[in-house]
Amino acid sequence: MSLTLANEILFHYKSSVKVGELERYVITYNLYEGEEIPPDLNLDSLWLKVRNMNPLSYRAAYLMGPFMLYCDVKTAKYHHSQKIVASVDYPKFEPNVLTQQDFVAELSVHNIRQQYIWIADVMSQILFTTNTNITYEVTIGTSRESIENPHDLPSYLGSYNPKLTVNRLTTLDLWNLPVQITTPKKKKHLVVLTHGLHSNVSTDLVYIMEQVYKAQKNYPNEQIVVKGYRGNVCQTEKGIKYLGTRLAEYIIQELYDESIHKISFIGHSLGGLIQAFTIAYIYEVYPWFFQRVKPVNFITLASPLLGIVTDNPAYIKVLLSFGVIGKTGQDLGLENEAEVGKPLLYLLSGNPLTETLRRFKRRTVYANAINDGIVPLYTGSLLFLDYNDILEQLQKLKEGSGKTPLIDNVTIPENQDFFNRTFISPLTKMLSILAPQKFPTKAGPEIPKVSFFESASSILLPPLPEKAYIMDPDSRDPVIIHDKVYTEDDIPQSEFSIGDGFFDKKNILLQAFFAGKKERAKYRNLEETIARRWHAGMSWRKVVVALKPDAHNNIIVRRKFANAYGWPVIDHLIDVHFSGDDDDDGDDNDDDNGCSVQNIESVQNVTTENTKKYRKVENIPQEYEWLNKVETNGVFNEGPTGMISTVGEIVEALAKRGFSAMIDRGNTPEDPNDEVLRYEEMNSDLVQ
Repeated sequence: MSLTLANEILFHYKSSVKVGELERYVITYNLYEGEEIPPDLNLDSLWLKVRNMNPLSYRAAYLMGPFMLYCDVKTAKYHHSQKIVASVDYPKFEPNVLTQQDFVAELSVHNIRQQYIWIADVMSQILFTTNTNITYEVTIGTSRESIENPHDLPSYLGSYNPKLTVNRLTTLDLWNLPVQITTPKKKKHLVVLTHGLHSNVSTDLVYIMEQVYKAQKNYPNEQIVVKGYRGNVCQTEKGIKYLGTRLAEYIIQELYDESIHKISFIGHSLGGLIQAFTIAYIYEVYPWFFQRVKPVNFITLASPLLGIVTDNPAYIKVLLSFGVIGKTGQDLGLENEAEVGKPLLYLLSGNPLTETLRRFKRRTVYANAINDGIVPLYTGSLLFLDYNDILEQLQKLKEGSGKTPLIDNVTIPENQDFFNRTFISPLTKMLSILAPQKFPTKAGPEIPKVSFFESASSILLPPLPEKAYIMDPDSRDPVIIHDKVYTEDDIPQSEFSIGDGFFDKKNILLQAFFAGKKERAKYRNLEETIARRWHAGMSWRKVVVALKPDAHNNIIVRRKFANAYGWPVIDHLIDVHFSGDDDDDGDDNDDDNGCSVQNIESVQNVTTENTKKYRKVENIPQEYEWLNKVETNGVFNEGPTGMISTVGEIVEALAKRGFSAMIDRGNTPEDPNDEVLRYEEMNSDLVQ
């Protein structure tokens, strides 16, 4: 690099991120100082580059990674509810920066003002293992040419120019900073976020976290604290009980203190079931908790609350029962618990969960009507819905009453061909033994629906929103097509009502539920029974949304801009559940907020060891022993091998034999001792 170009570099820094990690760079550029505008003021743009530094051959290591980054940059004043007038202020983003590729963005300085601030996010796209990381470098210069090859510059977190200040925030900073700057004496409202299968809370739910914190202005008398458990990352195949127990212990042992007086739960996909188990577990094992802490919101987003049996071919049920995706697969396949003889989801849908849920101020399920290849509408909405009304609303959208079609006019990233060849195709073929596609159905009416593989691949290759969608809120269609509170009185009285009146068997939205032969009828009956148990003695607000592909990831805005179609859903969630109408009003001693009389006696059992700890009840009622009973390991309880329970553990077992050492040495994956890449090459017939 020439001396001239080197002088144009304002900032250069190298870092790395692992699964579930992100780093944020707050870039502040002072155009001039003082009150007077200099006559020689320069309005040339700055340029930002983020480069994925991992070797090119790492692209083949899709199980160890994938070694890709999500990057975006926006002005500090940007908000998705405001129209962008100047196109130069349009946010720039790239959902997948591959190894040895760059994300380059112009930071426009087009108006005369004293200070410019931009915010750049860099997120890991690693899915399956905690053992690897992605190395990257961030460079800011005064010209595009200056940032092309800065590799010979030393990494320096500070700025090379006094006009520029860059503050780097890590994952821990972003999740903890809002709490640190608030008044410690305020009572706290703890909001717990829970991720789904092969997901993580710290990056996949960070958008929801930030939106919840923005609602703090509605709560002058209490402090909102948003947390999520990171210990279940790459462990999500180990079963709802395993995951829910760990989350419960995290809440009790690490999050709870006497300043917490309210709690809310928000769970995505499998996370909805995990948080449900957590609530039941806490209620029985730590009976004092819900006497001291008032439950406020129980929210699920696209959660398979009834399992995933009837929406799939019969052989998927067999694979799930064999533990193809570990104990979680058995749970979702409604396989009986060995010690109890009943499915976990059936047990979970009764007491003590329902007794506790009745104490929540609000219970809300968000479900995708279309374009969700993971969780069908009936299981995400607890089955009982006005399907005819929903179908009518969808038909209106299809007939062109909306501004844009539901499945057309979406942008696919330019590197789709590479993805299909080197990652998506191998991954989906490997996953075909986990959740094969549905058998073809006869011709007939169709609704927009993506397959399991399209949903899985869209995690990394999302259909991108149009530029107008991001710039102009008026260009966005309403996505809430059904929003109604269902009481117990709205539920049909018996199973014989199914298909008559409230339900129409011919409604295409119910085809997934009614499809199949007689041998699968027992699972339909079981799912209906589970749904009825969820509704016993309480009402549910059911919000059905119509999102563009891929709805399962968009509904949580997994990535701020790549999954922007979900913005209206999260706006609705915040407006309905965090509007301030439940701000501290002195009702914390409400007698209806807590445990049964026999459990209240445990409230005073306290011991002190530096920090206050509350007694754990070991001997819970026999009918609820399934909550904390140690399971007997079956041959398939830990996944298809019977020995290793998760994809991540398979990968990490290989990594320990050479890959980690290779990365530490800085060698390329061409090293002959690279066990992981050699494994993938030897098994190319399975994954290509």
